[in-house]
Amino acid sequence: MRTKSMCLWLSALAIPVFILVAVQVDKPSSPSIGGGGYDLGPLVYSWLLIMITVLWSVCTFVAAVNFKDRASSKRAFILMAMGIITFTVVLLVYHDNLS
Repeated sequence: MRTKSMCLWLSALAIPVFILVAVQVDKPSSPSIGGGGYDLGPLVYSWLLIMITVLWSVCTFVAAVNFKDRASSKRAFILMAMGIITFTVVLLVYHDNLS
């Protein structure tokens, strides 16, 4: 695994996570049109974050197992660890939104 492909893997995780976290940042509430209702945004975005980090970690694990080069496999396992850390942080921060 070269540096360029490692950057592609990282961007495949960082861009969706950044977007989904940015969407969940609290904004000043404005009056709701139509009498209000329950906002499903935090629930949906939190579950998307969970699914993306899990899927990305599984894909990096599969890539790590399939690499024949030991250095590439080691880098893929490092990427997998980054995905697991991201998953853990997402669970700690957004656990209230998941139910």
